[in-house]
Amino acid sequence: MTDITALNAADMAQQIRNGVLTARQVLDAHRARVEAVNDTVNAFVTLDWDRAGLRADALDRMATQGQFTGALHGVPVAIKDVFETKGLRTTYGSQSFADHVPTRDALHVKRLRDAGAVIFGKTNTPEFAFSGQTANLVSGTTRNPLDTRKTVAGSSGGAAAALAARMAPLADGSDLAGSTRTPAAWCGVVGYRPTSGLIPYDPNPTPFDGLSIPGPMARNVSDLVLMLEVMQGNTSTQPLGYWFEPPSLSKLNAPVPPRKLAMSLAPFGASVDPSIQSVLAPVADICRSLGWQIEEGAPDLEPLMQFGGLIRGLSALGYRDAMQPDMALAGASFISACASGEGLSLQDLVDYRRVRTQVWEATTRFFDTYDFALWPTTTGLAFSADLRDHELPEDWRTVTLTPVLELPSISLPFGTSRDGMPVGLHITGPRGSDARLLRFARWIERTVSGDHR
Repeated sequence: MTDITALNAADMAQQIRNGVLTARQVLDAHRARVEAVNDTVNAFVTLDWDRAGLRADALDRMATQGQFTGALHGVPVAIKDVFETKGLRTTYGSQSFADHVPTRDALHVKRLRDAGAVIFGKTNTPEFAFSGQTANLVSGTTRNPLDTRKTVAGSSGGAAAALAARMAPLADGSDLAGSTRTPAAWCGVVGYRPTSGLIPYDPNPTPFDGLSIPGPMARNVSDLVLMLEVMQGNTSTQPLGYWFEPPSLSKLNAPVPPRKLAMSLAPFGASVDPSIQSVLAPVADICRSLGWQIEEGAPDLEPLMQFGGLIRGLSALGYRDAMQPDMALAGASFISACASGEGLSLQDLVDYRRVRTQVWEATTRFFDTYDFALWPTTTGLAFSADLRDHELPEDWRTVTLTPVLELPSISLPFGTSRDGMPVGLHITGPRGSDARLLRFARWIERTVSGDHR
């Protein structure tokens, strides 16, 4: 019999709908997997099997009557521990909230529940998601299930590890500066940062800031879009919205007429590990073989690099003001992020807004010529899980710059580097191109994997 935890989420949902599987069987299989693996990996920091079991049983009773709540009926879903979950502990990775139990769901979590998802646990995150290493003083360090000596990066490292270890078929993440994409790259899964506004972030400590947003994560593009369709959609409770074609699972395999791509194996002046460049080099020939013109290049985002500390600092101060944590209990990474913001001047903000506008205008012109831009998700290999925040060797520019312009970006697994760990291919498109970008990503995935379903 096929291992239930190895099934795609879409197949799980279909087999539950067809009566081949029950929601209880699917949940129990994932529980057994979590109990076998999580003590080593530490992807989940809070689990609620009792309520999840009651939920699965209720969904199964509905199914016997031919009633289904939505596209995710009976599918287990993991939620990052920065998003509120009604009745389920949410710590934000902070000692100040170690025993916090919300009384409401975040909006996208409610949408997942309404679509039939069985939410059974919370995945690890650095404190308030402010680190490239998934570790905190409440729950400890998450380790890469592919090599437990290695990092899962951050900040959605618990989510990526849960997916890679088959402890969950779907997981959400958040992405301020690569937090869905870098963990996805080093765990060999798919992470997506949509155009800001496609998925509402509610409640949001900084609602007018489109930098930190929710995003879906999965083991393949089809499952990711299955989840995204449930999470997406405008709401009057948030100032950011979306007015473009939304992604659709039914149209995911529709062809994307080939036009022109830009690709760089070392974008923005980055020094990219040669083995990563070697693994990704064939992407250009794959695209050309199917009719795409491809040219060396990337949008000129380098002027934004000087504002990394400002962006991190502003975001951290926004969280500190909204959440009011006891800073005496805070970890070094969040304290450092707040300190980056405390020294800012009004002129710093003026300079940032001016340069951001200039880069936005130039990038808009760039995407008048190119459909998408491709480059490595990471510049280096997965480092040790035991390094502290200030010791991390990764150059994050390949993932931190596109969120400043709120551009949709995805990381796809594409081969392995010299250390045997996964390599991520990063694809970015213009604002609002989510539907086309995901169709293109699915085309790349199908071409490489041979999965043409």
